[in-house]
Amino acid sequence: MIHIIKHHIKKGSYTPWYNLINFHSDTDVSYFTSDDWDMIERAKYKDKEPPYPSLLEKHISDISPNINDTIIFDIKYLPTDIPGQLNKILIKLSNKYKIKLVIFDDDCSRNYEDTEHYTIFSNKFMWNDNENNLNLNYYRYRANETSFYKSTSEILMPFMNNIREKKINLIVGVDKAERFEIFKYVHNIGLDKDSYLAYSAFCSTYNDNTLSDRLLKWKQENIPTILDTTLEQSGEGSVNPDLPPLPYCMNSYVSCILETNPSTPHNEIQFSEKTWNPFLSFNIPLILNGTRSNQYLKSLGFWLADSLFDITPKETFKDVLNQYKSNLDILNKMTNLELRDYYINNSHKIEDNYKIMMKQKFYYNRINYKPTPYKEYIWL
Repeated sequence: MIHIIKHHIKKGSYTPWYNLINFHSDTDVSYFTSDDWDMIERAKYKDKEPPYPSLLEKHISDISPNINDTIIFDIKYLPTDIPGQLNKILIKLSNKYKIKLVIFDDDCSRNYEDTEHYTIFSNKFMWNDNENNLNLNYYRYRANETSFYKSTSEILMPFMNNIREKKINLIVGVDKAERFEIFKYVHNIGLDKDSYLAYSAFCSTYNDNTLSDRLLKWKQENIPTILDTTLEQSGEGSVNPDLPPLPYCMNSYVSCILETNPSTPHNEIQFSEKTWNPFLSFNIPLILNGTRSNQYLKSLGFWLADSLFDITPKETFKDVLNQYKSNLDILNKMTNLELRDYYINNSHKIEDNYKIMMKQKFYYNRINYKPTPYKEYIWL
């Protein structure tokens, strides 16, 4: 039997992860919730921030699983700060109840992993067939379960032939040094005049005193911070990383994405919500991410404008960064109307990107994962 604890902690306005898991047969699936589910999902259980390890064990006890059952739940129930701590807790719980645990991470805090005691679904995984197919990457699969995205085609498609004011939209989350490196480059080559630039975050990972007075003045005057919630609401998950505001999308041609951790190692892939945004906003994608990321997206069928940009794999982050700057140079040299022509000539591919995104669907079958070590198990 598979038991799903229906609590997406810090869900905010997101589609809950438990709605993304499909089964070829629902006869062996049960859903567990509790009267205080709302406070749990808002990370306000007993007025405390997660983790909630004792509450998780109470849920497992209430479910009363049989030997070799599977229980799927949110990673935020358990502490993850200390290296190795999560793994020890999962093995202990698995051995105590003689079950398989499946943990869902809607962030990039852990790598995908499958053992005889537990499976971790994550937005961070390795480049290989098993992890590509067996990992539930939250942001890849949530679009077709989100009513907002089902409507974006009706909103944006009537504007596809318009002459747009700007060439690019470049709206990022946390203010990181490598992201500001791109902002600075856009400014230095003069592309900022043809761009929507903005942050959507509450914090910065570097100190402004590392910038020259002139550069700091330009940053403060030309890169606004776009927020849709207070910091308190953000702590509950009520943030707006879904898409850049639609007016930016429909009034620019290219969505420039600067991923959360573009310096990921050679075979590691990490996707937040950002990578998928151009496919949902009917923009041309230009994505700064790890060395294998574009290959992975192409393997899913997405069009990445490789007739315009160089998206060949680069082995070092420095090479990836320089490649991205070269692609920005291409955009800077084009006129607005030349870029519009390219956009219109490839509009069917842009529409296909959206269709591919909306067809993503994940099916869970536990026979594809490592079985538990407990005797007398039968996979149903």
